[in-house]
Amino acid sequence: MIKKIIFFLFLPVFALTQNNSLTYEQANDINHAMTYKNNTVISSYTTKDGFTINVGDTLTIGNAEIDRKNDKYMLKDVFKHIVVGKTKGVTGKEFTYLPHQYAGTKGVVQYIFVKHEKYDGYNPLKNRKEMPLYVNVFIKNPTKERKSIKDFTEALSISRKTIVDIEKALASGELINPNQPLTREEAIKKLKESQDLMELGLLSKEEFEKLRDELTPIILQ
Repeated sequence: MIKKIIFFLFLPVFALTQNNSLTYEQANDINHAMTYKNNTVISSYTTKDGFTINVGDTLTIGNAEIDRKNDKYMLKDVFKHIVVGKTKGVTGKEFTYLPHQYAGTKGVVQYIFVKHEKYDGYNPLKNRKEMPLYVNVFIKNPTKERKSIKDFTEALSISRKTIVDIEKALASGELINPNQPLTREEAIKKLKESQDLMELGLLSKEEFEKLRDELTPIILQ
């Protein structure tokens, strides 16, 4: 009987943290955002570009964003949106940002959680829950068998990281986005390559025209 009571007491929390998915549109809908508390764990998140992140997915870290005109990294350069360790539920602590040398490494999603954006206005009655949500992702190094010196070196590296505000990390390139829209230059290059393939008989005229229609708005923007 006691076990049943405990189960039903924790059932709402379990449902909230295990089966709750979120989209970019919902995160920025104030009415929807107000139903969430800071640090609420969600099961999946679909980004602005339609990239869905689930617990258990493997993410690839991109290059650290730097403000200098010279794009060469210095030894002490760090990521802006990826920190070392856990941040969920931690307050009053200054976090350590991930060194830029971790570009290209991978991490497995352990959990995803939300926070409300900080209110910077002057209304003392403003409720922080009336602010949009931003999504954070806690990742750990992939588990693999250690066979080489490199594998042991990776095991001793920073294994736990938190991506703070997944949208900013994707937009800045600090996290690789598989759904990243093509740039104008990339679209032009792809169209030229497709035209060459059509002339070689490796691509039909219909396929080329379909691709041209898709790329034209990007090229003309």
